[in-house]
Amino acid sequence: MSRYSSYILFLLISVFVVILYVNDFGPLGTLQQSIDDFLIRATTPDGTRPNIAVVTIDGPSQDVHGSWPWNYDLIADLLAATAIAEPKAMLVELDLGESAAQDSAGYTAILAGQLSWMDNVVLPFDIALATYRSNKTNNPDYLFNNSLVVNNPLGLMDEESSLLARKVFLPAQKLLEAQPRLGFNYTMPDEDHTLRHQALTVFHEGYYYPSVSLIAAAAYLGVPTNDIEVIEGVQILLGGKRQIPINDHGEYLVTSLSTNSFVTFSASDVLSEDFDRNQLKGKFVLIAVNDPFITETFRTNIEEATPRYIVKASVIENIINQNMLTVRNGQAGVDMIILFLLGGIFAFFLPQISRLYRLVVLLGALIIVANFNFFMVSSFHIIVATVYLYLELFLFIFAAFMLDSSLLSGEKEATSVKSSSRKLPKVEVAKKSPAESAPSAVEPDEIPVRTISTGDGDQNEIETKALGFDEDPFDHQAINIDGQMDGTAATPDTGDADESRTTGFDSDNLKSLYEEPISAEGGRAEEPQCEIDQPVASGPPAGEPETRIPVDSNGVTMDSNGMMVDSNGAPLSMHGGNLKNLGRYQVTGVVGKGAMGLVYKGIDPAINRPVALKTIRLDFVNDPEEMAELKERLSREAQAAGKMSHPNIVTIYDFGSEGHLQYIAMEYLEGQTLEDVIKKKAKINYRILSQIVMQICSALEYAHDQGIVHRDIKPANIMILKDYRVKVMDYGIARVDSTSMTKTGIAMGTPNYISPEQLRGQPTDRRADLFSLGVVMYELLLGKRPFKGENITSLIYAILNHEPQKPSNVNPQIPLLFDHIITKALKKNPKERYQKASEVMADMADFVEAFAPRR
Repeated sequence: MSRYSSYILFLLISVFVVILYVNDFGPLGTLQQSIDDFLIRATTPDGTRPNIAVVTIDGPSQDVHGSWPWNYDLIADLLAATAIAEPKAMLVELDLGESAAQDSAGYTAILAGQLSWMDNVVLPFDIALATYRSNKTNNPDYLFNNSLVVNNPLGLMDEESSLLARKVFLPAQKLLEAQPRLGFNYTMPDEDHTLRHQALTVFHEGYYYPSVSLIAAAAYLGVPTNDIEVIEGVQILLGGKRQIPINDHGEYLVTSLSTNSFVTFSASDVLSEDFDRNQLKGKFVLIAVNDPFITETFRTNIEEATPRYIVKASVIENIINQNMLTVRNGQAGVDMIILFLLGGIFAFFLPQISRLYRLVVLLGALIIVANFNFFMVSSFHIIVATVYLYLELFLFIFAAFMLDSSLLSGEKEATSVKSSSRKLPKVEVAKKSPAESAPSAVEPDEIPVRTISTGDGDQNEIETKALGFDEDPFDHQAINIDGQMDGTAATPDTGDADESRTTGFDSDNLKSLYEEPISAEGGRAEEPQCEIDQPVASGPPAGEPETRIPVDSNGVTMDSNGMMVDSNGAPLSMHGGNLKNLGRYQVTGVVGKGAMGLVYKGIDPAINRPVALKTIRLDFVNDPEEMAELKERLSREAQAAGKMSHPNIVTIYDFGSEGHLQYIAMEYLEGQTLEDVIKKKAKINYRILSQIVMQICSALEYAHDQGIVHRDIKPANIMILKDYRVKVMDYGIARVDSTSMTKTGIAMGTPNYISPEQLRGQPTDRRADLFSLGVVMYELLLGKRPFKGENITSLIYAILNHEPQKPSNVNPQIPLLFDHIITKALKKNPKERYQKASEVMADMADFVEAFAPRR
């Protein structure tokens, strides 16, 4: 045991640290924050930032022009005096809300007039936080033009990924008419009352808006608002100019700066005629109030009392000067592997060196980690979370002093074992001659005993062997089960004929350690074997050859009963098959399961193009004529679908047949189906929903003009790609599924989306697809289907006879336009429905256009 004690000790330390890591131990998180604060302070360069200037309405300014708040006409003069210097952008960090006194005096109009000729001014607005995300969608004037693009399916992020606002407090209406850039104001310190993070996005009534610091930096860099893109939990892109790292809550880790880091001018100086305006030219200018009785301050990792406008200036400076920090927390699996690997290395290495050198090695490792942290922050602006690595190294230092202790060395334990072994019954062993003797430094009671063998006599013989030797160091010795030596056995010669060797074998121990089941023939009994149930396919009568139909080149065949079997005749499940090729396509994996077979991912080796291979089983058809007719129809439908070329329809490349297995090679897509979106209960932005419906209509209109009706429009057949593009799937296949296949008795699923005329067996046309589209829209809006039933019969009755509740009656936030479209699409009589998909697009055109940003 002492041999492995160091490994066990270091393993236990590693396990302990990993447990703390997995449970996110609070005190260590606080310690990590302290380490991060120290690194930020140590790596932040001193000196003023040359491209940022701050203009403050301070004490001297109020002595000259009056105490704060100033009238809007005086603020207009300050903005004009600053704008004459031609700065790149200005942030007016002042409260400019509605004021009846300012309006009646005409001062608001004066300020609005000054803003009208300035195209680089940013104004803040305040927000009131919400506890949950509202489903309401609103398009407030002026604010919508400042909304952000979210690089997420359906344009929504997780609720925790941004601030949630229930109300906004915009500047005065007349000021908004000048169309300045707008950003929200919100600052909140961490739980320890230290300000480290700034939220950069807020969600309000269906849209995301930027913080005032983010939009101000974009204005300085010349990036329009519609070029700002949010990648949830990763970063915010300012065009192609900046990548701003954010955490899972949409927060940015601020490299805090002190007040002395910015050149500051008094507003009274800027308003004077003697002021050198070249000091502001080409810079970013922040205008704010600096009054100890008004200005809010925060504790940061740089100062105890940092004014809020300096916090804003710090964020802007970080972005425009690319002084941004990225926190790399790593992946849990990788971090745990590193912790265990470090424990294994030190467990093997440290016991081989002296105690002093152990301390030197571990302290050296701590220094290396500390320097690595400093290097990553100073050179690459990356903070690596290493607090658990520090903890493990400190615990290793304490463990290093225990390696020489008697507790781990096992010396006392070995002594007690030898002492107890002398109390056991001893068995004399005859000596061997020197020629027969094999030298060994191992004590007999330390030699591992290998197995048991059975002799020809009445007594069992036990065979011993020292592990690691090709031959036994001692001759085989016949020992009876009672522990007595056979008189014919020999013992190794020790050089003295009168001396004898003794062993501490105990008869009870021998029985417990070496007895094994003995077979009736006298040999060792076989271990019981586990049997694995295998599916058994019925075959031809015994003695008759089995007929198999080849399916592919992988040895897969079809037996006489229509079952897939491998080259050895073992059944092969169609839902777990191991096909490697379908025709000329190489199968690389299974991506899904269709109604009639598996869907594989494959490669077209001729052009190295990924494809989706949808298989269709026809082995349920026993009539050869019906089989031939069905194959012909599949081929004809696939050819018709393959002729369609539309950006919202999945492209079909090829159609093939392998025995009873048909396949269709089509465009391989990466995204999620509408069925997946609905199952996730995603709250879909009405703008995104409208775009989805418009694209589906475009695909249907194109196919209908080609004379092709889908007949199986449902969420599972509509794919949403990462760039919000829609792809309608299963064209051509659906016609076969819903007609020919049903007469064979195969159930093709519940008729939730099927039109009444299809259920009645009447002729169907393009209007059946529009009914199905209405059902899909209803489910997207409310997360439930319009028609319900306890069984198939009651469901069909509901589709044929019931009128569903209007969506807005269930959720008043839903625009009434959707009530109109869905009600008309779900009419029982096809003549009362939309006659073309383009009519649905026309009804939605004005609604969708309302979301388009104004230029």
